[in-house]
Amino acid sequence: MKLQTTVDIPRKELTLTYKDSILCMGSCFADEIGKRLENCYFDTMVNPFGVLFNPLSISNALGLMEGYGINSYGCSFVEQDVIKTPAGYCSFHHHGSFTKESPEAFLSNANQKLANSSDFFYRQGWVIVTLGTAYVYRHNETGMVVSNCHKLPPSQFTRSILTVDNVVDALSQYVNANPDRQWIFTVSPIRHIADGLHQNQISKSTLLLAVQQLVEKYANAHYFPSYEIVMDELRDYRFYAEDMVHPSKQAVDYIFDRFIEWALADNEKNRFHQAVKLRQMMEHKILNPESDQAKSFIRNRDELYEQFMKETGRI
Repeated sequence: MKLQTTVDIPRKELTLTYKDSILCMGSCFADEIGKRLENCYFDTMVNPFGVLFNPLSISNALGLMEGYGINSYGCSFVEQDVIKTPAGYCSFHHHGSFTKESPEAFLSNANQKLANSSDFFYRQGWVIVTLGTAYVYRHNETGMVVSNCHKLPPSQFTRSILTVDNVVDALSQYVNANPDRQWIFTVSPIRHIADGLHQNQISKSTLLLAVQQLVEKYANAHYFPSYEIVMDELRDYRFYAEDMVHPSKQAVDYIFDRFIEWALADNEKNRFHQAVKLRQMMEHKILNPESDQAKSFIRNRDELYEQFMKETGRI
């Protein structure tokens, strides 16, 4: 008896290896997948500007990493970029998690993350972009589409929805300019219920249509159907968190397994299983570190870790 509608995901010609770097950008779903890649010891950077929900903010962040910047003051953040929020100091380029107690602390952290992410961006590898919503908020005074409103008064912003062409134009410039880099696009399965369920569907449809155009236009652009996996394979509330909006841990684990099955080169599968085992060893709670058994376990674990890092070219 068949109890599930399975999403067919055609394999790509190019496949992911442990030699590649992986930059994950976008919604909180990108955080979830990125953290799992990190835990399996892929060379990964996750959301260096914090969670970004809309395509224009992701495009702006990619522009800053690529080096030409979108602010008027060069490629580094300066005092003019800093805003005062109810929680502290941040910028319209960043998620609230970047908020600091002073402008100086914010700028120091933001510019260090920008330098690190720019260096990472130019490594050969993959960029995973997870789009969350086609709705954007534009700051009335500056005209900038913000990454986050930071709980500032709603009267400071104008809300609108992007068109398919807006999304394609915002992202295609980077795909086209970096043909040696592989781009994986996915649409977050997380519903933005504050928009209303119908409006959420319009938003997700806009993103799906835009991604389809990118994939059809560029050979180095690919689509991974995380949205369809949740909507069709996992269409049961037991696969949702308590808010009935975010996928549960079990659901995200399942999507990650499907992603690895689809993206990872066949000759890397054994190494991936080694990484999973190594992570389990790293997280194993040692009750008596001074015992001979514990010391042997730690020595074996550390040797396996060093060997793994050498084999993947990380050390």
